Amino acid sequence: MTLTQPTQSRSRRWVICADDFALDLGSIEATLALIERGRVNATSALVDSPHWSAAARQIKPLADRVDIGLHLNLTEPLGMNKATWRLPLLVAQSMLRVVPRWRIRHQIDRQLEEFTRELGRAPDFIDGHQHVHQLPVVRDALMECLLELELKSPPWIRISRTPLPVRDRKARLIEQLGADATARAARGAGLATSPWLVGIYGFDLKRDAYMARLRRWLETGPDGSVLMCHPSTKASSKDPIGAARRMELGVLVGDFFPGAMAAARVTLARGTEIYRRPAH
Repeated sequence: MTLTQPTQSRSRRWVICADDFALDLGSIEATLALIERGRVNATSALVDSPHWSAAARQIKPLADRVDIGLHLNLTEPLGMNKATWRLPLLVAQSMLRVVPRWRIRHQIDRQLEEFTRELGRAPDFIDGHQHVHQLPVVRDALMECLLELELKSPPWIRISRTPLPVRDRKARLIEQLGADATARAARGAGLATSPWLVGIYGFDLKRDAYMARLRRWLETGPDGSVLMCHPSTKASSKDPIGAARRMELGVLVGDFFPGAMAAARVTLARGTEIYRRPAH
């Protein structure tokens, strides 16, 4: 796919992805509601959550309307996954290439197996909780795991590369942790990738500021962009981004979002339809 800046004279195809599916009951309820309303067309699941089995049963009938992905988790101690890293430690060990590769492989293999056990198939795509899938060692282990599975329809990989017009400090930092290297590794493994990611902010915006930021993302993001969001109907007070989750849901489910999409000439398209595997 050619990475070009958008023009307002043509429509652009986007994937709208609800992250953290199955984190809690609020995330499940919010994501299913947004799918039913046609506001999101992808969701990535935390399969370590004790809610995953129930969530999988609820979303399985919607598989013809939404890409369902694996939200690779190495940092959140959920349910069956207690052997996690604190994010700063994982980043440091990965950058120094001292993180135990076998532990990373075990986590990836186990989470892929858990996803497949509940849905009866491999993920449509893979991304990472806190973008961990793009870290050194992690990205290489991920490509190894996927190649060994020899899937007929392998997942596409979400790349945390942000378009220049919407690239702030946090987005730049996330991108520099390995977005380009992950894209190269995926191409080398014959896997399709998304070109751009928008939706990154400090989870500190109030409703009006988030709406303004969302409008800017829609107006400037290129064709093929993925917009990530983190909706929930009743996020826990212990969740550090709980207020942001509820705020995002309110914006996405209301009248503003479809109007802003229409004004920016952005249409929904599933990643399995618009991303193509590289030719060899």
